[in-house]
Amino acid sequence: MLTHKQMRWAVILAFVVAVLVVTFIPGCKAAELSDKQCIRAVIGEASNQGYEGMLAVAVGIRNRGTLKGVYGANAKHIDNEPMWVWKIAKRAWKDSEFNRIHTGTHWENIKAFGTPYWVKDMIEVYRLGDHIFYKEVE
Repeated sequence: MLTHKQMRWAVILAFVVAVLVVTFIPGCKAAELSDKQCIRAVIGEASNQGYEGMLAVAVGIRNRGTLKGVYGANAKHIDNEPMWVWKIAKRAWKDSEFNRIHTGTHWENIKAFGTPYWVKDMIEVYRLGDHIFYKEVE
């Protein structure tokens, strides 16, 4: 049987382990993202791509777990988009929670921007229209 002191240390250790697990599990950063920020990023990245394109980007954002490096998060056209675009983006963001159509964490519109330099360390996992979605090689 554990002494009172041993029990206290066991509880402290369990707490520390729990904090470390939550901090370092991939995807936990997604909890730090607000729905509003993510919907804006979806619009910034794919406002002209329809529901399927917005869903693909939303899934990519969820898979990535952060908006770091997502150009569309600060795109100037976001606030000028019509209400119907916002409605589609909101639906795509909501649906992306359970409809994971790909495993990619990075994407590029290759028609507009060409093949990115960082692709050499990634594999293609999904293609939709002009967008190609990639993930790091495991």
